[in-house]
Amino acid sequence: MRPITSPVRTLVAAPYIITGLEALRDPRPRAEQVAPTVKPIADRLAWLPKDPVTLVRIQGAVSLGTGALLLSGRARRFATLLAAVQLTPALATEHRYWTEDDPERRASERSHLLKNAALFGALLMVSGAPRRARTAELRRQLHDAQAQAGIKTKELRKQAQAEIKEQRREAMADVMTKRREALAEVKAARRESAAKARARRRRTAAGIMAATAGMKAAQKKIKAERKRAVVSQKKAASGKKAGNGSHGLVHAVLAGRKGGH
Repeated sequence: MRPITSPVRTLVAAPYIITGLEALRDPRPRAEQVAPTVKPIADRLAWLPKDPVTLVRIQGAVSLGTGALLLSGRARRFATLLAAVQLTPALATEHRYWTEDDPERRASERSHLLKNAALFGALLMVSGAPRRARTAELRRQLHDAQAQAGIKTKELRKQAQAEIKEQRREAMADVMTKRREALAEVKAARRESAAKARARRRRTAAGIMAATAGMKAAQKKIKAERKRAVVSQKKAASGKKAGNGSHGLVHAVLAGRKGGH
């Protein structure tokens, strides 16, 4: 917008600067023109100067300052409002076409009056507009952007919370799985140790039973050997008795033979 506003400011400020300079250099022609209208007003208002030349010079200085503000682009609303206020005396005192008898001059004065009135209305509109172009639109856009940002922030928060909950659930599931696995390993280790203990017990019991059976067999063998020894002793004893009897019989026979001789 600056390539457009810069020449526009120049066009708007130029008439005020030129009019102000002319009023400061030679205020008499304009003072003579506005004197019939300004004098009754100055008589009613005590704070206004009575001399029309002084009033014209004051108006010229104000017009020059207004043009400078418009040209610089500073205090736009104040400068525009000040420019509109300065048109009020011109609308009231200048271009009084109804007092003209010449039709051409009458039409010219009416045209100038309408132009000044249009400029006055345009300046009032500009002075009441926002300071910068598209301020309201920019504010709406900013509000919409903030609203969209708030919505996106809420969505991101919800998404983050959902992700955190999901991660927590996954972590809890992993912990529970690891716990179950650990418990299963402990149970398996316990079962394995119990099975080994039972196997050791069975082996120990089998060894004890085998030793007991061996002892019983040894005892039976000892008993059998004792029985055989007793039997053999008895047989030996009975054999000795039989031998002693036959030996006596032989001695008796031999003794009988010797006596016969």
